[in-house]
Amino acid sequence: MNRPFPRPTAAPDDPEPIPIEARSEAQALAEQAPGTARPGGLEPPADPQAIPPEGKNKLVDLGRIGWLATVLACLIAVLILVLQGYYGYAGVTFAVAVSAAINLR
Repeated sequence: MNRPFPRPTAAPDDPEPIPIEARSEAQALAEQAPGTARPGGLEPPADPQAIPPEGKNKLVDLGRIGWLATVLACLIAVLILVLQGYYGYAGVTFAVAVSAAINLR
């Protein structure tokens, strides 16, 4: 979950804040206003409510994407093979697609 940087607060016995020239880059970044650009082009969301709650935003792992691509490629190949009259090869390719689809569960 992305959270904004905490804003530093001065200790009660601190007479004055640190001058801007003496601040580290991290302190300067922590004090930037929300919604402003950060180094590397990353920007925090303008509205914190725009981030979905935990468990609602799922990542798709690389293995699942690979199996899905295999299934789609096999189904396209099945269509082409059937249109060309190669029914045996189409059947075998369809069986491979079904086998790959099992891994998507």
